[in-house]
Amino acid sequence: MKSDKIQQFIELAGQSRATRFQEGSEEERKLGAQLLLSEVLEYVVHGLGVTPVVDGHPITKPNDIHYTTNGEAPDRKEMLDGLADVAYTMYWNKVKFGIPLEEAFELVCDNNLSKFVHLKEWDGREGALEEDAWSCGQDVTWPESVVSVEVIRYQGSFYAVGKDDTGKVRKPSTYTSVDLSELLKN
Repeated sequence: MKSDKIQQFIELAGQSRATRFQEGSEEERKLGAQLLLSEVLEYVVHGLGVTPVVDGHPITKPNDIHYTTNGEAPDRKEMLDGLADVAYTMYWNKVKFGIPLEEAFELVCDNNLSKFVHLKEWDGREGALEEDAWSCGQDVTWPESVVSVEVIRYQGSFYAVGKDDTGKVRKPSTYTSVDLSELLKN
């Protein structure tokens, strides 16, 4: 799988892209944990139909988990080993269940880029928008969890991005879910 569309997503989200291995800030690490674990739990809970139970508490809503850091510095070896293990187990599931992962990945990448509102006729102003301008002149609405909307310039075009208080990119009203139904026919 290629990461060029993920790099584009990160740049459109106004986030920095690392050019070398780094631990990231506390907030970046919490966001990374949230993104990774919520998607893993979505697969486990909704995909496999398995409910994890932690200390007697079932996890049924992947996005209802909250994240804190433990005050210790990240361990690069464990970061690398853990993420490699996630990739390995992801591919184990792909092979075990015959999942067309690469094809789905491309569709999901393209779909995730639709979380950014393309501003075809924009005045060239970048940066945070006042809340009364969040519609971007296109009747765009954002979920209640959005706390900021910003205009980003990417390769000569302008895009609006809405984020929640953790920095996670949220879906505008123009977003439609990815359609993977064609991949399920085989």
